[in-house]
Amino acid sequence: MLPRQNKTGMSQRIGIMIGLMTMLSAWIGVSAKEQTVPSLKDALSSHFLIGVALGGTLPESYSATEQALITDNFTQITPENCMKPEPIEPREGVFNFTAADALVAFAQAHGMRVTGHTLVWQSQCPQWFFVDGNQPASREHILQRMKAHIQAEVGRYKGKILGWDVVNEAIADNNGYLHATPWSQLVGEDFIDKAFEYAHEADPNAELYYNDYGIEQPQKRAKTLKLIAHLKAQGLRIDAVGIQGHWEVSDLPLRDIEDSILAFHQAGVKVMITELDLDMVKRHFGGADVAHQETATADPLAAGCPPELLAQQAERYADLFRLLLKHDDSVTRVTFWGLHDGRSWLNAWPSKRTNYPLLFDRHCQPKPAYAAVLAAAASVKHAP
Repeated sequence: MLPRQNKTGMSQRIGIMIGLMTMLSAWIGVSAKEQTVPSLKDALSSHFLIGVALGGTLPESYSATEQALITDNFTQITPENCMKPEPIEPREGVFNFTAADALVAFAQAHGMRVTGHTLVWQSQCPQWFFVDGNQPASREHILQRMKAHIQAEVGRYKGKILGWDVVNEAIADNNGYLHATPWSQLVGEDFIDKAFEYAHEADPNAELYYNDYGIEQPQKRAKTLKLIAHLKAQGLRIDAVGIQGHWEVSDLPLRDIEDSILAFHQAGVKVMITELDLDMVKRHFGGADVAHQETATADPLAAGCPPELLAQQAERYADLFRLLLKHDDSVTRVTFWGLHDGRSWLNAWPSKRTNYPLLFDRHCQPKPAYAAVLAAAASVKHAP
């Protein structure tokens, strides 16, 4: 159910929708190869890398239309799953690089950059990392395994990967500093130090990132700043932090985002929006913890997305990109988590539902939000 709005607000949104649909009408139904309007990369790549997260094995998993959408609009690719610990090394010493190799080859063939995602994460990490027979493995044994895993993966793609999400989602959402995970409990808080150390040794020229959701919020931002300062004090390299950006269309924290961009820049690192989408279905909790599941009670958008909600989404995306473009001296990449609405993880998390969080619809056609982002970029470009 949509939130109740006054008639004036509803009329304004419908007016915005009509205007954006007019902009889109010139190219709706035209193939990506025939578009005459600017693509995302045409409009944005002079400001920052504009990226997309892709799953499956490329190019087989994507239709010709989808591949054209990828290559016409984006300059960077993040693998959704195939470079995470479990898919890469499901058993100790047994590696599966098939999908990762294909993704890197696809990117190279089309002049796109690749971000490796992710080397160390408590989710999608096989349990063999943490056991020795029937007992928990020792700190030294786990670190040996971490180093071997990082050396194998980063070493394989040395010179082919722009940067790595070295550690993902380690900072606690509420009380405490780090999540209680096998990494922090069996190794200690310095497992993050070791991951950055090993990644830099494996490819000294690759950029190194810390990636997390919710680090734009004041409490978690402070912990992230603590981590940055700690790594730098240890003489370790950290080039950027990734603010994931799994936000809701009804709750986009623009002030917190801007405060975080400024704070992280002041701390001496670049800022990236690494997993952007705007959830159109209201969640009952914040954050983006994949372990947090809900039982679906309804599928409110199963019959389609109302025009006024699409207009609200367009407004929100325009607001966000105006902010990011304002700080393009600090923001170096913006990556969407999924190519189009039909490929979004938000159709299955935190429960199965029909969602519309991205700039392209299930038919690979641009939505009003796409035109709104282009308009935001044009307004910045032509500002006196």
